[in-house]
Amino acid sequence: MIDIKPKSFLEQPIYMLTKATSCPYLTGKVEKRIATDISNNKNIYEELSINGFRRVENWMYRPVCDNCSACKSYRVDIQKFKITKSLKRVSKNFDNFSHKLVKNVSTKEHYELFKKYQLNRHAGGSMSDMDEDEFTSMIETSPIKTSLLEFRDKSKNLAGVVLLDIDKKNLSAVYSFFDPEFNKFGLGNYMIIQCLLFGRSKKYEYLYLGYYIEELSSMSYKSRFKPGQILKNNEWENFNFIPQ
Repeated sequence: MIDIKPKSFLEQPIYMLTKATSCPYLTGKVEKRIATDISNNKNIYEELSINGFRRVENWMYRPVCDNCSACKSYRVDIQKFKITKSLKRVSKNFDNFSHKLVKNVSTKEHYELFKKYQLNRHAGGSMSDMDEDEFTSMIETSPIKTSLLEFRDKSKNLAGVVLLDIDKKNLSAVYSFFDPEFNKFGLGNYMIIQCLLFGRSKKYEYLYLGYYIEELSSMSYKSRFKPGQILKNNEWENFNFIPQ
């Protein structure tokens, strides 16, 4: 006889709808999210990721905006990923860089690089005001296996960091930041390349890169990583980027 144990109340996912706030991406739009705390039911992480949810600390969320569905989850097929000529050129810019997977433990060095990145790339944004305690919580609070992929220049100075969720089958780039001085050389793209190569070596299936919005040119870099898929009408479809 199968022994079926009833789940406790804490193991049942509870979903909440956030209040409408100004959209951080599209001017004049408002954003709503459905969210759930997975602290006590981390086993649903994979299912939620497949259904377009993203993680922030112990929360998983997905946009459910009124009259707008611009945000499309984007993922890359790791085992089929091929480095294009343009990505090879990017990689060559960082031949003298090193990278290493470390525990998701926040340091002063991480925070200083994060602040430099925010002030240069997202000044005035919601994350630019994060203090060190809030940053530490973002890095260290995770109910699932999470690591930091650190990138250092030839002098061993910290140049970039990816907060990387490592699930049973898939990877998710939760957040990344880097020294803006290397932006023109494509450091952000190089960091994603290395996430994909790490995933390939460990036989992972997909790398989740967050949301893609067609109207925003700042998000077009995601389409460089192929083959890509977007979540459309709750189904994953192959994505072919067509430049405007």
